[in-house]
Amino acid sequence: MTKGNDTGRTGILRHPITSLRSCSLGVIISSHLEWQDHIARIVDLSITGVGIESSVMIPPGFVWFNESVGGNKYGVLTWCKPHGDQYRAGINFVTLARDEEQYIEEQVKQLKPHTPLRDPRQIISTMIESLKRSRGWPA
Repeated sequence: MTKGNDTGRTGILRHPITSLRSCSLGVIISSHLEWQDHIARIVDLSITGVGIESSVMIPPGFVWFNESVGGNKYGVLTWCKPHGDQYRAGINFVTLARDEEQYIEEQVKQLKPHTPLRDPRQIISTMIESLKRSRGWPA
């Protein structure tokens, strides 16, 4: 767990969450393009992402929060590793245009947990393009 206003290795100010707050999230697993539902505890929050703890390993992938976290609905889970008897993971927020949000939400509503996605490459492409725009990278 981070200590008060930790900047960590990234140099970005992270704020520890002192009250117990959990979040429900869906992850499109990058390695095999499958949807999984998870419940995690929020550990810390910054303007660029959120740190979570889970009782199970969550593979890297694209994240959809059932309820917004720090004002964000989407992210990319970039790492997950053992931390005591839990798993600690980092999620970078992704901002989507309204039409991109609607497309992702329509796809998510049609999914069942642990089933292959109907159009995973389009979802991933949409999120990657949004991530590039938010970081000022060339398209």
